[in-house]
This record gives sequence, C-alpha cells and structure tokens, in this order.
Amino acid sequence: MFSPLPTLSSVAVCCFFFSTIATKVEAFSASQSLAASRVGGISNDASSTPQDIFEEFTKFLIEHQTDMICKIEQADGSENSFSRDGWGAFANDNGSSEQQTKSGGITRVIQGGNVVEKGACSLTVIRNGVLTADRAATIQGRQQQQEGDLVVQEGDIYSAAALSVVLHTRNPFVPTFRSDVRIFLVKSSTDDSSVAWFGGGSDLTPYYLIDEDISKFHNDLKQMCDLHFPENNEFNLSHAQMKQLCDEYFYLPARSEHRGTGGIFFDDLPATPATLAFVKDVAAGWMPSWLPIVEKNGNKEYTEEQKHWQCLRRGRYLEFNLLYDRGVKFGLANANPRVEGVMVSAPPKIAFDYNHVPAKGSEEERLLKVLKEPKDWTVVLN
Repeated sequence: MFSPLPTLSSVAVCCFFFSTIATKVEAFSASQSLAASRVGGISNDASSTPQDIFEEFTKFLIEHQTDMICKIEQADGSENSFSRDGWGAFANDNGSSEQQTKSGGITRVIQGGNVVEKGACSLTVIRNGVLTADRAATIQGRQQQQEGDLVVQEGDIYSAAALSVVLHTRNPFVPTFRSDVRIFLVKSSTDDSSVAWFGGGSDLTPYYLIDEDISKFHNDLKQMCDLHFPENNEFNLSHAQMKQLCDEYFYLPARSEHRGTGGIFFDDLPATPATLAFVKDVAAGWMPSWLPIVEKNGNKEYTEEQKHWQCLRRGRYLEFNLLYDRGVKFGLANANPRVEGVMVSAPPKIAFDYNHVPAKGSEEERLLKVLKEPKDWTVVLN
C-alpha cells in the first residue's frame, strides 16, 4: 500500500532518510518504510530479491550520473566542466571493486557555464549501516505489515543509494530543474529476510511562465506515470497523487506560496522489478524533459530587471532549503557536517528586496498567482 511522505535532494536526499533512520552522510529522505518489498513479495519476478534490486539500481545510478553529466556539458557548450569530489569507495575515479562493498559518493558541480550558472549532480551509496533502537522503532512504527514481512529491529543492516541533480540556469527564461531517485534497503540481522522501497521525484522552478513548456513537462510525466500505474494498480498510485505530493512538499507556508510549478514526488514505493522499471524511467526522463526547454529558450535575450527577478525568486529557493527542507536542516545540525555537500543545491546568486511587489498585469505577477494557487498543467497543452 502506497503512503505519501515528503522529499528532498541528494546531499539532502540522504539526510532526510538518516535524520530518523540512520546517520547523515550526504542527504537522503528519512521516512520511507510504510510499504516495502520482501523476498518473494509483490514482484514480477519472485527470484528478484530486494538485495538484487538494490544492486541493479545502484549500478544504474552510477552509470546514469556519468551519462547525464555528458549531456549537460554538451548542452552547456562552455569550457567549464563538472568538478569531481569523490569520497569513501568513490574517492578515486578508477572503478574500484570497493564500490560494490563499501560506502561512498561523488559530488559533481559545474559553475559559470553558458546555460547552467551552477549545477550539481550528487551520487551517494551507503552500505552495511546498523540500525539503532530508536531508528528501528521509527521505521517499525510507520510500517504497514503484510503477513510474512520483515519486522525491522535494532541491529538490522541498512543500505541506501541516491542520485540527485539541481540545475540553476543563467537565463531567467529557463527554469531551475531538480530531481532525485533513491532506494533504502533493510536486511534482518537474524535471518535472510529483507525489505526495500523507492522514493524520488522531478520538478521545475520557473521564473517566467512559458505555459507550453511547463505543460509539456507535466504531460510527459503524466504519460510515464500512467504507463506504469494504470487505474486500480496494486500500489494505489497515480500521477495526480504524485503531483499533489510535490506541490505540498515544496511549499513556503510563511509566504503562502509554492516554490515552483511542481512535477511529481513519490515515496515508500515497494521495490519490485516493476517499480524498479518505473524509477529508472523517472531518471532516464530527466534530460529529455528539460533539455528541449534549454534549446528553445536558452538564448533568449533578457534585461537586468528580469535577471534581478530571477535572483529574487532564487532567494525563495534558498529560503525553502534553509527553513523547510528536512534533509538540509538535519545535515547542518549534525556534528561536523559536510556543509559543502549539504548546501550544494543552493543557487549561485540571490537577492532579497524588502516588500517587493510585482507590477500589476506583469508576467512576474502572473507567476506569483500560479505559485499561490497551483494548477493542473496537464490540461494546458495546446
């Protein structure tokens, strides 16, 4: 049974996980255990164990990070390329066998590009952590068990993997793009049973509304979700639910406005071969959903006033991260936090003007109206 919960980003994607389940290393998403797969559980292939799915998905994330960075650099067209900051098993870029047995990650960052003013693509893999009593109780308290499911306990072994991307664009007519996918696995310390589940999402933060671009982004997501989750599916999951969850999470209550125009968010999704295919499709669709917007609008001329408006809206982006993003808050609260990793999704330049009010009838005002009252973009496409 699917159960909705909030989201994050990869250095913040692992953090939210570990704020209530384990220890923060690069940021994940903490509450992910209402529904989980088990050995021999809901699956298109009963021989695929949660461990098998975890390993296949982790390999996919490693390969997808490299592929995606190549596409972004090609689209950016500048001399700037992504830096590489590897740690743990990924400290050296040599494909070490330790990557299959030990924890680590890779933070890739591009700054000052033609298209991407600042972007980050972060991979995190945590292996063989041990659940404390408090964190096991947190998971157990949220678990909706079926007969034969593993009851998570103190001393059980957990592993997690996540890939996230945040792309802050130079041109204010190209939206900021944020996405992540993740998996969390728990293995019993007393027998061979295990559970695993997926989370993730994808969303846009535009500075100017180009309706057909935003509508196509949402319609592409809906088409993919409908393919994997037709009516009356076993997970009781739909595009409409995932869109609503995304809108609800990326919300600034003090401002009574949403951060952007949303997308999808999902969590607590049982890890089966079928849902593995869905989560892979989510990640595979990131660049095809965003790069056409770059090609269309990346070279549009803009004024200093329009750039300043982009910086004002980026201020809201940072405001959300610092005040409401659970992964960022938890990561910064830890002793000796990896601050650069936690804050890697922050925009490069922001602005805060006192009591800024857009002109009546302006495009800036139109954006604010949509951010205060989200709309169904799937019916906008002409």
